Amino acid sequence: MSTPHPYYRKKQPAPALEEMFVGDGTHVDFSNPKVHLAPFGEVDAVSKAHSQFDYRAAAVIRSAAGPENDNFWELPHDQATIWEKGLLDWKVYGSASPVWSPTRKCLAILAYPDFFVGIGEVARSVVSEAILAANPGWCGTFGPGVDSATDIAFQVVDEGNYDFAEMHLLPMAYRFYGDLTPEAGEHLITALLAGGRIHGPGQKDTFTCGPYPEYWSRAGMISPLGAKTRIGETENHILMIMTARYLTNQLLYQRDPKVWFDNRRNSFDEILYSVLGSTVGPPFVHPVAAHKEPSPGSCAFLLLDLLQRILRDDFSEYNAKNYQGETRWALLNLCSYAYDHEVRLAARMVLDYLSAHFAVSSNDLRRMLPFRRRNESDHGRNAHNAQGFMTAGTLAWGDGADTMGATFAVLAGNLRAFEASSWSIWDPGGDQVIDALSDYRIPPSIHDLFVNDLHRRFHQRLHRTVRGDDDEVGGNRNCDNMEIYAGSPSYLITAGGAPATYAIDPYFLGAPRGDYVQQRGVAVTTSFMPTTYSHQSVKADGLIQFSAFSDLTNALYANYGAWNYGVAPDFACGHQMQLPEWVNLLRGTKSYVSDGHFTFINQGPLAFANLSHGRPGFYLAICQENGFALLEAFDTWLHPEVTFADFQKGVKSRNPTLSLQNNVETHYQTANGNRLDFVIWNNGSRHGALVGAEVLNIVYGALDSRDAVGNAGQVTGQLLNGTVINSPREAVVEITNHDLGTLITLDMGDGLHPRRISETGEVEQAGYNNEVWVDFDWKGPTQGDACQPFNTLAGATAAVADGGIVKIIPGQTRDRTTIGGGKRMTLVAPIGGVRIGVR
Repeated sequence: MSTPHPYYRKKQPAPALEEMFVGDGTHVDFSNPKVHLAPFGEVDAVSKAHSQFDYRAAAVIRSAAGPENDNFWELPHDQATIWEKGLLDWKVYGSASPVWSPTRKCLAILAYPDFFVGIGEVARSVVSEAILAANPGWCGTFGPGVDSATDIAFQVVDEGNYDFAEMHLLPMAYRFYGDLTPEAGEHLITALLAGGRIHGPGQKDTFTCGPYPEYWSRAGMISPLGAKTRIGETENHILMIMTARYLTNQLLYQRDPKVWFDNRRNSFDEILYSVLGSTVGPPFVHPVAAHKEPSPGSCAFLLLDLLQRILRDDFSEYNAKNYQGETRWALLNLCSYAYDHEVRLAARMVLDYLSAHFAVSSNDLRRMLPFRRRNESDHGRNAHNAQGFMTAGTLAWGDGADTMGATFAVLAGNLRAFEASSWSIWDPGGDQVIDALSDYRIPPSIHDLFVNDLHRRFHQRLHRTVRGDDDEVGGNRNCDNMEIYAGSPSYLITAGGAPATYAIDPYFLGAPRGDYVQQRGVAVTTSFMPTTYSHQSVKADGLIQFSAFSDLTNALYANYGAWNYGVAPDFACGHQMQLPEWVNLLRGTKSYVSDGHFTFINQGPLAFANLSHGRPGFYLAICQENGFALLEAFDTWLHPEVTFADFQKGVKSRNPTLSLQNNVETHYQTANGNRLDFVIWNNGSRHGALVGAEVLNIVYGALDSRDAVGNAGQVTGQLLNGTVINSPREAVVEITNHDLGTLITLDMGDGLHPRRISETGEVEQAGYNNEVWVDFDWKGPTQGDACQPFNTLAGATAAVADGGIVKIIPGQTRDRTTIGGGKRMTLVAPIGGVRIGVR
């Protein structure tokens, strides 16, 4: 190819001042008003939040780069001092040489001069030194020295995890190749990325370059007593290793254009054909001669297959603490740097789905929802008290929350909840750097659901189902459980879900190995979370909770085997209930009324003298009997005409005979007219769960029409259904914003031809020559992709689809011809350096 420079040009952010943000490396500082939306009622909140993105990204880069003192930039440095300054990590694997790898701080320092003035050349020289001082490590679950059944049995296990580092090495290579010294840039690509080693017992070592081996989806294979046992690789490692290999191949192909690095053609059959040609007989004949689609088994084909599975079935490691963030890094890198249009579009579509899922599963970026990995006490990830009520954080990673709140703080900009933490993410910012620098942005109609409270009225269900080993990579999607959300501008009600079995089979010779409990999918409590204003709860014990935590699927072995699905619009129930301190403090006031079976809570606008009706507010009706409990909420922001007295009277008149009994189907009618059938139990009588609650049926009323859209109360047989996200068929996701009247369609029904329809009706289809490449110096076969580009502009423009894109690799041509011939197209020189019609 004509240049070793990646075919990517970074976008320059808006400049920011260092004085706007604290940069001591301890926290991301969002205290500056320039990154704040108005607390409520922001005019055109989506546009303003989007315009503030570069400032939020600058806050991340300022913290993550974090030079500690004025001597930080002094040269030269040796390996030890570079490590002391936080630019290198090191890891020792037994007798193997230590692995020194550049940290995420290096990526932040490379980006620093794009956001702030002053240290550009010196900073990037320091990073070049760190790169040249580094060497590649081992990716995936196992490091070197784990080779036999004995090693596994006695847990002689050194984890690899170098693929984590590769996720920030990739943007260093693609975004900042031209800012590094030539020696550092080549070492980064040809050694640190290409040399990432994948090791596993019972299989040959491979590297994060070239084709996928036959055993690409597993971590190893052992044969104790002659019985072969597959060791499954985790979902996050699979996606990160696949991404590292694919994006490294692109860079290596520019240096050595052979089929080994051609992501569309490096399947086993095609590599063999390229070596032996037509002398090869069946079955090794050219599988898809002169094809334009990725060949089966190639890197691009397998990546598209995996991305299709995510849109079809969601994740195996769902809401994982903290692996969802690491999986996201892989998707962001593919979305930003993939040369194949199909892969780039598919990754963006998965990111769109993740954005919509986070919008409905969070309230002011806080979440309390079921998760699968890591179920452990460290960092408080599964923290709960003796009764099973959660005590973990809902926003901050240090308190046991997942990492996505901080991620979407950068992407979406609805920062109200961070006021409770001095407008700061108490983390150095490294986890957010890749998001801050990627090309991905939340689509406007999804972004609206984050920043416009009055549009957040929804009822949403997500139902994961078991996929057999023949239909699932690694057999990891082996659970049948749900997430249910009932959102309103003033609160979010979240079902706690049900526990699930292991993500990876932990059993070896009949006994579980390693830290196996952390792989279980867990149920958390069902929760009522007020919108930030009067109740700025950032930990679970500040929420109203029902039922109990559970991590066991068999209630015979646990006191808290739970089925926590007692959720409907404005309604939650469970076998036990915990009221937070802010409710208990109302006792003895006019805002706390006991009347028969019911306790009524007034948190409506008139409960706060300084608030108008244009703010969050709600009334609550709480019923507790025989240890069981239910709650009805009424949103006074949506319906300010209803008084507290009216609400009390209505609850009692609609439900005059309400009684909560063990395992007895019961009926309830809410103020908005929804009629519910539900059941609560504590004797193990349903679903094999010792305790549980479930809404069995909903007949929707007319007051809040958005509740009924998608029929989340009754339709349970598909992956997604509800007000916002629906899956009308496999691998197709529709995202609706009813207040804006918009629809986004993410269609991977045909996995080789992703198709996205935007909220404005724009159709983007990958494949079918919607994007073709040109390299005037190319001498090989011409199929129109980055590895086999057209070598004339005439050939490219004749082949490109109407409305498509022609990407031109640096070079020049003497050809002079009419471009297009009436066909609509866009000509793009990704990194410039193109001259047409040279005399």
